[in-house]
Amino acid sequence: MKSNAAFKHLIGHYRNQKIDLICALKMGDPIKTAIALGALDCLYWQSLGNGLVNFAKGIARTIIHSYKYHQIRLPGHPQQGYQVNGYPKMDLKMLLSGAA
Repeated sequence: MKSNAAFKHLIGHYRNQKIDLICALKMGDPIKTAIALGALDCLYWQSLGNGLVNFAKGIARTIIHSYKYHQIRLPGHPQQGYQVNGYPKMDLKMLLSGAA
């Protein structure tokens, strides 16, 4: 039951940070975008620590998907090399051009 309580707690924070990220991207505010990405990264690691691997994968997909819309990267995330929408190892310029 502990993981169920942890999941309910973390999903609420995830939903709020996802909305914050969308708002920051729409406003074009790189500081708020970085804050939302940092919070999502923190939630990713908390999910893994609580054994919520599938939830952590979903958070990672959200972070990686957001890379199509900004150039801010978390430490350890490459500027290029992610597989997005079935296209292998697309670089940032290709993603921003709308090829994905």
